[in-house]
Amino acid sequence: MPERTQLNININPDLLKNLKKVALENNRKLVDLINEILINYLEDNKTNQTKNRSVLDELDELKKRISLLETLK
Repeated sequence: MPERTQLNININPDLLKNLKKVALENNRKLVDLINEILINYLEDNKTNQTKNRSVLDELDELKKRISLLETLK
């Protein structure tokens, strides 16, 4: 059995009701659904950070190229 740690949070009652409904509709435990949601959120966040870094790197490269062009004038 995987190691577990308990986390107590205050949650909007309607949100909890909807989460329980989704878990029930998918024949899943609420804890498994919440874990999946959190894992997916963190993975998406990491992916977005990587994309943002890539865009920033491209912008830095463009700034360097523009600067070089300006010095050649």
